[in-house]
Amino acid sequence: MTVRKGSYSLDEHAAEYLHRRAKLTKRSASAVLSELVAEAARQDARDRALEELGEGVEISEREVQRWLKKLGAM
Repeated sequence: MTVRKGSYSLDEHAAEYLHRRAKLTKRSASAVLSELVAEAARQDARDRALEELGEGVEISEREVQRWLKKLGAM
């Protein structure tokens, strides 16, 4: 069963998880969802960077520092 919340649509289990997490952190479901989406984007960027590094692509130290800064690791 799909649950619609505002401008996003989630399956029932995802909606329950989002509701529980919002309640535990005393934040809105929208804020929690935004945080989860941002984390997924950071993980995707990490995965792509590691994939490029694994292929032997030359990446400058400056570029690595820029990525780390964007990912919040610095």
